[in-house]
Amino acid sequence: MAESEPAAVVLDAGPIIHLDELGCLDLLDGFGELRTPHTVWQEVQRHRPQMLPGRLTELKLSDVSKSPSPTLTALVRGLDLDAGEIAALCLLEQTRGELFLCDDAAARLAAESIGFKVHGTIGLIVRAIRRSTRTVAQVKGILEQIPSQSTLHISRSLLAEIIRLLPKH
Repeated sequence: MAESEPAAVVLDAGPIIHLDELGCLDLLDGFGELRTPHTVWQEVQRHRPQMLPGRLTELKLSDVSKSPSPTLTALVRGLDLDAGEIAALCLLEQTRGELFLCDDAAARLAAESIGFKVHGTIGLIVRAIRRSTRTVAQVKGILEQIPSQSTLHISRSLLAEIIRLLPKH
């Protein structure tokens, strides 16, 4: 039976950039409509100038039309978030998104604090095992490439622990 996926997913730049660096943007398939603010897309374009919105067929570039809630405003002030992260969080609130894909710890904390589920690049890669879009060996290979092929900041010891915890089959 197919796994049920969230209907509304908001992306920050990190997962788009890192999955593209690793050659596995297809790991964003299956979420339904993906949304990202124009501000975030500009950040993606700065880091991956060859990236075209059409490479993610489900991606919808969105305007942020509402101001953040008072709770999000307070979190933004205290967490030193950049313009893209703020726009993505505002879009998350605006669309009542079910999931926020982000690698920035402070932005993830803000999203979780206002009640949203959050996953990052590592979670997307490991999810491929559950969805049977990659074997355990393929996921291990992708994870092992992160230090040399991606700008994702993760300690080698944490990455080694994640790899160690992968299923054994």
